[in-house]
Amino acid sequence: MFDTLFRGRRNDRRAREVASIGEYESRAAEALERNAHEFFRSGAGCEQTMRLNRSCFEKIRIRPRCLARVGNRSLAASAMGCNFKMPFGIGPVALAKLAHCDGEKALARAARSMGVPFVLSALSSVSLEDVAEAVPKTPKWFQLFIFKDREMTENLIRRAERARYKALVVTVDSPVIGLRRSELKNPTNLPSKVTLANFCPPHNNVCSKNITEYVRNQFDPTVGWDSLRWLLSITSLPVILKGVLTREDALMAVDLGVQGIIVSNHGGRQLDSVPATIEVLPEIVQAVGNRLTVMFDGGITQGTDIFKALALGAKLVFIGRAAMWGLAVNGQNGVEDVLDLLKLELDSAMAISGCKTSKLITENRVRYESEYLMPRMHILERADTSNFDEEENAVEHQVREDIKDDEDRSSPDQEVEVLIPTGEDGLEKFPNGGDGVDECGKNVSPWCKTVNTDVVELVRAPPRITREVRIVPEVAKVLNRNIKADIARRDYLKNRYSNRKAASMHNLAGGTKFTEDCRCIM
Repeated sequence: MFDTLFRGRRNDRRAREVASIGEYESRAAEALERNAHEFFRSGAGCEQTMRLNRSCFEKIRIRPRCLARVGNRSLAASAMGCNFKMPFGIGPVALAKLAHCDGEKALARAARSMGVPFVLSALSSVSLEDVAEAVPKTPKWFQLFIFKDREMTENLIRRAERARYKALVVTVDSPVIGLRRSELKNPTNLPSKVTLANFCPPHNNVCSKNITEYVRNQFDPTVGWDSLRWLLSITSLPVILKGVLTREDALMAVDLGVQGIIVSNHGGRQLDSVPATIEVLPEIVQAVGNRLTVMFDGGITQGTDIFKALALGAKLVFIGRAAMWGLAVNGQNGVEDVLDLLKLELDSAMAISGCKTSKLITENRVRYESEYLMPRMHILERADTSNFDEEENAVEHQVREDIKDDEDRSSPDQEVEVLIPTGEDGLEKFPNGGDGVDECGKNVSPWCKTVNTDVVELVRAPPRITREVRIVPEVAKVLNRNIKADIARRDYLKNRYSNRKAASMHNLAGGTKFTEDCRCIM
């Protein structure tokens, strides 16, 4: 029966030999030489940030909406004046020929066939002119650094303009090359067929054997915002900053007239212990608003990761290592399969969560783990805040009505005498001009408010003085009414809080351990 029902679907959907980016990573580790694999895989320091880039996605939950009419979904997106079939693409990765002989050409062709953006690294193993010739009509962006040799930097910009690249992606988080322990133990030695092609003759007169060392020495620790102003002044191409991790730098980019930023920590390869990019993305989006295009990279391994990044404000999402794993396993076809896997997973997440287009993936589609782990009592209190004042006023009104009924039933001639201790910041009440009420007579505050000129006035008692004051019957009724109302209101709120606390303990019993006051999760 089941074979009959599902035979058609199984035949329509082609079988996949590899079903996840994780499997591609495992296969790439077997296919690549150890030196090359460590070059792509490694991160700075103890690789804490590289791990955070992945693990922080696990702390975000997707909130699916039902019955949202999600037929004919569209993953289309646009950024920097370019239209793409999907809201993710391939970010800049150096020396792609270490993974496959076609290198960056295979990456660019895969991006063209899938209709996604492609960013070529200045440290590529295929020159920017050769990549442009391989995919002439595909929107391409060129990534570069502001090198010590400003003339060489400007030369790269002019070459990118002539090759019709659509934007410049300036990496700003690399005044020096990050310290990677794996490279300290096993320095990357390039094979004879792999080199930094953008710096080879005729574009540079440096000997081919010394190109790697020459480029490494060109990283400039003195680069500042004035250097970026210089770059903006010499090109008409849109400029995107890659490597922004703080709202302060994002706002500086806005002020300088930059058209976009990529929230990135360089895949955890530059400085260890910086936050994961998904952690800082909301802060930056909130700071810049719609004044420039915010994009994202770091830690993407599945379609739901892309969904979460889009929900938190990114317009485009870039992958790096994932594309290299596909390239290492099966060249251009492997990269296309990686992109297709991400497309399939993102489309599934959009359909089940109720998003017909990528523009509908907004912040209300996700929640942080901490919001679901807080005690239910706090959630209930937050939900009832809007009605809290109305309930309190209704209770106080009912208490006052009950007190009024009691007073009406009492004898009007009954003498009431109340002794009220007053202390610091307390109110002392006494008949106006009465004898023996304030025995000292010297501690009366000069600022008084008359309540009833014939009966009583209120004065602030002197600090740290406690005494008993005789109250006339008319005043006693007012005080009794206020005291009873206050006590009744406090009792009501106390009972209300206790009931909610009991409900919280019941709902979370078995899965959560509470302290004695039921306010914290242990």
